[in-house]
Amino acid sequence: MRANTKAAADGKAAARPRFWDRNSWKFLLALVAVIGLFGVGDMVRGMDADPAIPKGLIGMSPDEIRTAAPSVSRLVDLQVRSGGLHLLVLAVVWTAVLLSPYRRGERWAWWVMWTYPGWALAVSASFLFVELQPDVPPPPPAVSGWALGAATAMLLLASRRRFGGSSRPI
Repeated sequence: MRANTKAAADGKAAARPRFWDRNSWKFLLALVAVIGLFGVGDMVRGMDADPAIPKGLIGMSPDEIRTAAPSVSRLVDLQVRSGGLHLLVLAVVWTAVLLSPYRRGERWAWWVMWTYPGWALAVSASFLFVELQPDVPPPPPAVSGWALGAATAMLLLASRRRFGGSSRPI
């Protein structure tokens, strides 16, 4: 506010921050919340949280895995629940960055938030290196990671001017 008052006193109109400079953190926070919710779902439901993942990878539902290999199903279930915890931790860290340093316009926080699209794109890309079932749709993370990564990258690029980036359009 003080800068606006000083500019008005000097007879100069204060430049109002652009929409994305003011609000990108809100949209990023919503995308971070999605990851947190996925994490909680995985922690609570285990491999039943998203049956399309094992179906797309090995052609079996969680129940079919339990029947065919009970020991392996416990291991898979633990791995999914642990992965859910990792998602929740990422969401908590990104939330902490967004709610304080990012909102204050600290450049390092903007760079830290680039870990989100990098991570999301890497998750999706990892499915390119495994053989998926031919007659089954790809597992949801193979597709959603591209969308989440692109959305967060666009939001970060839209807010780059606030963090010292170029004001020229891309």
